[in-house]
Amino acid sequence: MTKKFQRILERIAQENNTTAEEVYREMQQAIDAGFDNPDPEVQERWKLLGYNGKRPTPEDLVMNISKMLKGSKGIIQ
Repeated sequence: MTKKFQRILERIAQENNTTAEEVYREMQQAIDAGFDNPDPEVQERWKLLGYNGKRPTPEDLVMNISKMLKGSKGIIQ
């Protein structure tokens, strides 16, 4: 995990009176729930994000989406 992402987790944790580890765990649970969703439209979105069968970590997903947003006007349809 990068230091930058660790600082992000720590800030979120501090704002929510929890630990960085708990923030990471909850993020992974949310990713897992979305990734396991059998809805074809949801699965297509994962493919568009580049995760065709490969489950991302919270850091991977956040960094990937931030790169996508930098290249757009901030809105992904």
